[in-house]
Amino acid sequence: MPARKKVVIITDELREWTQPIAVIVAVQGLKGEVRVKPLHGAADQLFFVGSEMCLVLPSGRRQKLTIQNCYPKGSIWVVKFSEVESINDAEKLVGLQLSVHKDWRPKLEEGEFLLSELLGMKIITEKGELVGEVLEILESQTYDLIVTEQGIIPMSREFVKKVDKKGRKIVVSLPKGLLSEEVNKKRQRRWRK
Repeated sequence: MPARKKVVIITDELREWTQPIAVIVAVQGLKGEVRVKPLHGAADQLFFVGSEMCLVLPSGRRQKLTIQNCYPKGSIWVVKFSEVESINDAEKLVGLQLSVHKDWRPKLEEGEFLLSELLGMKIITEKGELVGEVLEILESQTYDLIVTEQGIIPMSREFVKKVDKKGRKIVVSLPKGLLSEEVNKKRQRRWRK
């Protein structure tokens, strides 16, 4: 019996860097800096000298980038990556997404939570009545929106009174008529696909 050939398997170390964290929106200056728009509020935990990120190219290929310098400017960050040396290189990055390892989670303060943690939580009124469960979270300019079987609840202090991560429930105070009495079959448990 002939000896089996050994097959070398090459793994892509960036294959699991799938959690989107920012989008490159424009170039800044002539030396390769770019303007980056973070996708959530933990930018200060991501953008620092030496931090590594993954650039997702249109072909699906991934490239690791290292921050050489960065600073906040309003709601965006100006970032200089070590691997980007000129404005011509930087222009090719505009519109591309930056990601980090799928297991990365921001450090949260007491009472803070990730929107993704809300999926599947029970929604109850202050009187203890079950309203439904969180099927989806929609982002809007004013408030994030909780999608339930009966409708949408704005995530404002007026309506959401408490988020209990351990008990997996959200306590709400809702005005009459905000939610439908009927359960919308299209919305039922979409998050569990």
